[in-house]
Amino acid sequence: VTMIYYFVILMSSSLLLNSVTKEKENRVVEILMSTITPRQLLSGKIIGLGMVGLLQTLIWVGTGFTLLRLGGRTFDLPPAFQLPPSILVWGLVFFLLGYTVYASLMAAVGALVPNLREASQATFVVILPMIIPLMMISVVIEDPNGALATTLSLFPLTSPVAMMTRLAASSVPFWQTMLSATILAITAV
Repeated sequence: VTMIYYFVILMSSSLLLNSVTKEKENRVVEILMSTITPRQLLSGKIIGLGMVGLLQTLIWVGTGFTLLRLGGRTFDLPPAFQLPPSILVWGLVFFLLGYTVYASLMAAVGALVPNLREASQATFVVILPMIIPLMMISVVIEDPNGALATTLSLFPLTSPVAMMTRLAASSVPFWQTMLSATILAITAV
């Protein structure tokens, strides 16, 4: 779950970075700006690429969920190895919000740098917070309701990956999940 969310959010938002940078290099953005506002352009890009990423996420998560459900019946897996149905709903919420935050950050990087080569170098600063839950994955899985896991799942730049890891590893109090989603939504805005 952690790796799926990391890759899907990063890949989807990186497509936005590439798109913004290439349009800027090719001067296509100047033509587009004559008919629409910058907010409309970026909003359309974020929504369009977000739908593609959402479809990809739904296929991956849905397939994994179905295989675990079918595998659980066939192989008699204990309940600890089966994902709860609510993870699909929260997965959708955290993907959309996480994607919006990271796509906005990637679009900002793409708008600031002159070419794709320099944009690729600048993205490390943007994706560094998302790498932290990956580095701490064993701690989050071993103690999903501990202080570190809770902090990572409430901090907006680490919450999409950390909260989904916690939700897959154990039951998380509903108020923490809602608080994390609310903070992430405010950050997205």
